[in-house]
Amino acid sequence: MGKKIKKSQVLRYVIQLIMFLIMPGIYAMTFSEVKAVYQMIINGNFNFLQAFPSLVEFVVVMLLTIVMGRWFCGWICAFGAYNDLIYYLSKKVFKGKYKVDEKVDSILKYAKYVILLFIIIVSWTFGSSILESTSPWDAFGQITDVSTLLIGLILLILITIGAAFIERFFCRYLCPLGAIFSIISKFGIVKINKPKADCGKCRVCTINCSMGLNLYKVDGVKGGDCINCLKCTEVCPRKNANINILGQDVNQNLAGSFAMAAMLGVYGLTNFGADALSNSGIISNNSTISSNATQSSSVSESSSQKYKDGTYTGSGEGYRGGITKVSVTVSGGKITDIKTVSNQDTPKFYKRVESTIMNSIISKQSVSVDTVSGATFSSKGIMSAVENALISSTNNSVSDKTSETQNSEASNTVASQGNESTTNSTNSKTSSSAGEYKDGTYTGAGTGYRGGTTKVSVNISGGKITGIKTVSNQDTPKFYQRVENTIMNSIISKQSTAVDTVSGATYSSKGIMSAVANALSQAK
Repeated sequence: MGKKIKKSQVLRYVIQLIMFLIMPGIYAMTFSEVKAVYQMIINGNFNFLQAFPSLVEFVVVMLLTIVMGRWFCGWICAFGAYNDLIYYLSKKVFKGKYKVDEKVDSILKYAKYVILLFIIIVSWTFGSSILESTSPWDAFGQITDVSTLLIGLILLILITIGAAFIERFFCRYLCPLGAIFSIISKFGIVKINKPKADCGKCRVCTINCSMGLNLYKVDGVKGGDCINCLKCTEVCPRKNANINILGQDVNQNLAGSFAMAAMLGVYGLTNFGADALSNSGIISNNSTISSNATQSSSVSESSSQKYKDGTYTGSGEGYRGGITKVSVTVSGGKITDIKTVSNQDTPKFYKRVESTIMNSIISKQSVSVDTVSGATFSSKGIMSAVENALISSTNNSVSDKTSETQNSEASNTVASQGNESTTNSTNSKTSSSAGEYKDGTYTGAGTGYRGGTTKVSVNISGGKITGIKTVSNQDTPKFYQRVENTIMNSIISKQSTAVDTVSGATYSSKGIMSAVANALSQAK
């Protein structure tokens, strides 16, 4: 048989390399959009045409998998390519191949379904943030800047070690998107046909299977854990393993050409498909936002209004420190529109998160929304910019009596929804001195350096700010420790968040200031 790499494998490696370079985050984007679809369905606000601009990767990859099987995993996925590369290098170094016991392997393959179920229940359904910075996909997609993804980076390192000894380690046992693909690919039209009656005793197909499938036991495999890498079809000495589409055997070169076409199709549709439809007027990115704005405005008029009407501008820090500036329109006390004024973010990341994050904020009337996996920093840039704008709206309600915003005073700011103030705060009397704050202890959140969330508790006594303490922070320690006491003491001294930032630690300073402003908005 020799050790010469077969033609289809050469083509596969070339396609994997290309996709690794031009679309390293498509797997993370796809999984994030699966989450978006799930949450829209359970919230009862799913509209496919309106949501399509932010679901392009999901639609393209899922259709490819349903119809043709797991070609995406075997030929296009950058993380799969990464696993292949690590395993290839490991074989060269260690001169061997680690064999997993068949029974152990079959049991471990159920782990990815358990992981998927855990994510759906804990994170997607109940909204827990426990998984927020633990994604190895995010760490892989943003390997140049993982300061807030430490756990994800550790998991990525462990996965890399696993991939060095077990081929496609992550894909076999851990990938939640792979769990979804394993299920839906069974409906496809592509099959690896291998009549075992015509097999010899070599088991070379099983030995070379990337996913460790026991091919010698079956007459063929369709979908499931098969990623259509086509190794089995090329190494079979009897040419007994073949690609079969709708009952017809297909030449391997033709299959390779299909894979190339699939790659170009995925790239083209995910990069230009939504824009083409949007420019043609068939769909619009704004339609998603508008529909949810309508939904949010349908909330009972008797509910307390959160913000004063008007249009406010805010800025936040996105990927690699790029500044994102947005305008936020408030009408009837509700957030009704969000638009990008300018951004210095990486275009391909920002473009993919823009409508999704803005849509979620308007739908929830809160910046406490989930980031888009694979574009965490770009997501947080928009979220912090919107938060900044809304803090401006609440500040205007106190200090600018001639403002064009004419409605009732702002209540809770967006980022602090869900944070509880103490019971005493709801029963305390308004201070007779300043009359600005109610006595009690309040918790607020703000966005600090590189999108890290800062949470503080603010104590009000006699209508005055008497104490500020850090509850938690995801800021860079050396910056946060440098500004913590200075900013908090300045706020208490001036009884205002309008204090000077600490030079060289501007974002860390603003994180504390916005968190305190969050808390104070609850006390007004």
